[in-house]
Amino acid sequence: MRALQIFLRKNQKLNRLPDYVIVEGPLAGGHLGFGLEDWKEFDLHQIVQEILDYMKAENLDVPVIAAGGVFTGSDAVSFLEMGAAGVQVATRFTVTKECGLPDDVKQEYFKATEDDVIVNGISPTGYPMRMLKQTPAIGAGIRPGCESYGYLLDATGNCAYINSYNREVVANGGSDKGIKVMDKTCLCTHMRNFNCWTCGHYTYRLKDTSFKKPDGSYQLLTAEHVFKDYQFSTDNSIALPEKDF
Repeated sequence: MRALQIFLRKNQKLNRLPDYVIVEGPLAGGHLGFGLEDWKEFDLHQIVQEILDYMKAENLDVPVIAAGGVFTGSDAVSFLEMGAAGVQVATRFTVTKECGLPDDVKQEYFKATEDDVIVNGISPTGYPMRMLKQTPAIGAGIRPGCESYGYLLDATGNCAYINSYNREVVANGGSDKGIKVMDKTCLCTHMRNFNCWTCGHYTYRLKDTSFKKPDGSYQLLTAEHVFKDYQFSTDNSIALPEKDF
């Protein structure tokens, strides 16, 4: 709520309201706007209701979009019935043919178990991140790619990964050979190379949306199939695709 109020105050200088407000909950993928542990104490439905009540009390006609943990059409409907104008979804589209992730990474998402989905503090931004624990970004000791790909600075204006990398180089006698940096990661490089496997909380349920092939891989979906399932599924059911093998 506080973040929204600050945003609206700054937006007043433009003499217009925002086109919409996306309310992202604690089950979203990637960076989270919650604490490393206290994200477990929040519920998206409750947050969305608070935002809707605030908008009504302030007579603000701004569409509210719910995001983070919307895995089925029934999930989406529950927010629409509350008064949300729409939902933002991502996790189920990560394993579609149209998604830009490499196919081998999509298979990692399919294979993930609930224990594989973790929230950690390795982002140099200072925000917690949700990702797969087997992501290559954890424990890599690559040379910082800031000059090539840009800088990700923390609240103090520094890159936390560079600081951690330099610490490990010093501890290794000045050599970067074989070092591992466990507490931070180089997002500049790993995001570019698809080696930071951020994911939503319900990624472990993706295997239930498709078929496992004889070779152990999972059938990729189409974006159209997933979209229609959100449109027409009921009772939290998930429509399986037609087998292509």
